[in-house]
Amino acid sequence: MKSTGVRSISLCAVLGILDACTTSGLASSAAPSTATVVTQTTSQQMRASDRMFYWQEEARELHAMATQREREAELVLKNTPGPVANEFVKQMRLLVHQLQEAAEYANVQVKEAEWEIPSDMIQQFHSMLR
Repeated sequence: MKSTGVRSISLCAVLGILDACTTSGLASSAAPSTATVVTQTTSQQMRASDRMFYWQEEARELHAMATQREREAELVLKNTPGPVANEFVKQMRLLVHQLQEAAEYANVQVKEAEWEIPSDMIQQFHSMLR
């Protein structure tokens, strides 16, 4: 009876060790998987493409905001002459300049993200945007 109890405990211990090895990857670590490398590369490219799309959208929105503020400033200057309007227009043009600088920064970020993406994927992205 005592040897049956020791056997069942030993069997449970061996099964537990085998289970731990297979779930932690120790049993299958003899051959390195290329799927992991491919997944990491694809993941990095997707992050770069996500950044590229984000910055493209930011640049587009910033340019649109700058254009809109410039139009508003011109309308105020045209419709409301005077020193108050001139000061307002001056502030609006300063804002337009800042928005354009921010848009240029976003365009630089787009270019940096593009460097991390293969050229064939860049061409696909640009064709989807048209």
